[in-house]
Amino acid sequence: MDLGCSTEHNHHTVYGAVRRLQSSTANSLRVTLLRVGPLRSVIGDIISIVLPKDPFKPCAHNKVPVEGNIPRAAESFCQTLSVRRELLKNGFHRDLVTRVKIHSPAEQIDGCSILLRETIPSGLFLDPYQLSSLRQHNLTEALLLNSVDLEAPEYLSTESHALVYTRPDETCDDCFISSVPIHARYHRPSAQVSEVSIVLHKPQLLVHCSKEVLLRGCLDYPLVEAPCGPTDEITCQWIDMPYTQVKEKLSLQVPVGITQHGPAVCIITVAVTLFCTGLILTSVYKHRTVYS
Repeated sequence: MDLGCSTEHNHHTVYGAVRRLQSSTANSLRVTLLRVGPLRSVIGDIISIVLPKDPFKPCAHNKVPVEGNIPRAAESFCQTLSVRRELLKNGFHRDLVTRVKIHSPAEQIDGCSILLRETIPSGLFLDPYQLSSLRQHNLTEALLLNSVDLEAPEYLSTESHALVYTRPDETCDDCFISSVPIHARYHRPSAQVSEVSIVLHKPQLLVHCSKEVLLRGCLDYPLVEAPCGPTDEITCQWIDMPYTQVKEKLSLQVPVGITQHGPAVCIITVAVTLFCTGLILTSVYKHRTVYS
């Protein structure tokens, strides 16, 4: 008879009852052995099979995994994140591409999501209307955390924050990627330089996994509450993870006006405006004469 596996809570109580039953049954069988004589050894073997010494020995498939192995796997997951960032295109309108690589086995990152909390400097901005359109077409998943004035110049703007949700990179088994359109603002004219450099801050990297055991060794890192998705009102707990950035400094050059060119620009602007106004008035007068 297979007595199965007992839980630790009921082990001693049930085990004691079975041992008493075992002892009583064994004594009855021993009395019978004295009577049967030559069959004593055969029946003794049967007793040893039917009544084992420890009927509640834990099953092999119920053994608790060794705790020492899990933190080592989780630690390797936590300390092997690298980020590579680049700016595509030229001019005032660029694409910010971020690739996150996890140097761990694929099964460790199964069910994990990576979120980037971007700090956008005052010289750059994300267009909320463009992000909404891209999100509707399932091209980019980003969420602005504060309102943005699209027309304000750099010296009248402040930095903003955004959440960018990465996706698995089809070209890499253990990589995630995100691409966000980013735009430069007009800067105040300068008398010394013809362009300025805008440095992009390192993003905050947040990780959320459905398999909590994978992050058991990462509990020393702080937890951050953030939306589970760009359209979700439900928040999840994300772990703020350290990482290595392949290129420490990411910047772009933006042209600025030169103050010495101010008078010439004003004269040309006024002249072109007056010329175009004259053309419009002349055209209106001619059409009025024809139709009258």
